[in-house]
Amino acid sequence: MKQRNLDIGSDGNEGANHFPEIDLQFAVSKDEVWASLSTQIERSDSKSIKILPRSSYKLAVAASLIMLLSLTGFLRFYTKTINTSAGQHLSFSLPDSSLIELNAQSTVKYYPYWFAFSRIVTLDGEAYFKVTKGTRFKVMSKRGETTVLGTSFNIYSRNEDYSVTCFTGKVSVVSAGKSERVLLSPNEQAFINKDGFLRFVHEVNAQAVKSWRGNMFVFTGASITGVLQEIERQYNIKIVFKANPKLTYTGNFSKSLSEKEVLDLVCTSLGLKFEGRSETEFLIE
Repeated sequence: MKQRNLDIGSDGNEGANHFPEIDLQFAVSKDEVWASLSTQIERSDSKSIKILPRSSYKLAVAASLIMLLSLTGFLRFYTKTINTSAGQHLSFSLPDSSLIELNAQSTVKYYPYWFAFSRIVTLDGEAYFKVTKGTRFKVMSKRGETTVLGTSFNIYSRNEDYSVTCFTGKVSVVSAGKSERVLLSPNEQAFINKDGFLRFVHEVNAQAVKSWRGNMFVFTGASITGVLQEIERQYNIKIVFKANPKLTYTGNFSKSLSEKEVLDLVCTSLGLKFEGRSETEFLIE
């Protein structure tokens, strides 16, 4: 391309009668330009989004569903377990702010991520419950099932022994073996006998039942075997008993006493003797 210099006047402006002469020469023809543009358009179209085959779409949906079900299963069945060892008491709150106090050698299990949908707790041992009002709250044990809406109560569930004592509100108790049901009011108790039948006590000493929360232990006509088992739990000791297993004990003791003082208290009242085999093992006969 050739271009002639501009003729600029002395005042700095281009001369009025002079215009640049421009000679434009194209290296390619318009047909060649159009052909090039057509090729680029075709290439652009070839880069359009590809639609997945129907089978691939189904696989993607299935994978998403599997992930969702896995997450739901985890939230539904993830279990939290809280337990106490011998000689230990523990208080803690559930996700709904309900309170549980565990006695020694007791275990509670529940589903923390599902608790908002289903308030279910499993208990093995003894515990005091103060339940926040809301939907149905259920405590599952080996021999029975307790259901409330909002109340306070105590459950004792060890081996074949099972009893529920109501302190406030209403408590529904169902025996696991016989499917018998009873509704408890304050200071009433239900227990399951050795044959699996549900029995009702119209009025009990509620303070004596929950005295363990204050480290006091009250017994009324209790079997000596059960009393000694409780002492073992509270003091983390082992007792070898070689006397009459049909003996019963009525009395109480505080955990402020040493294990030897407690054993002396119980044995003296029943005419028994005890001796220490080691720091943590005792013989009673």
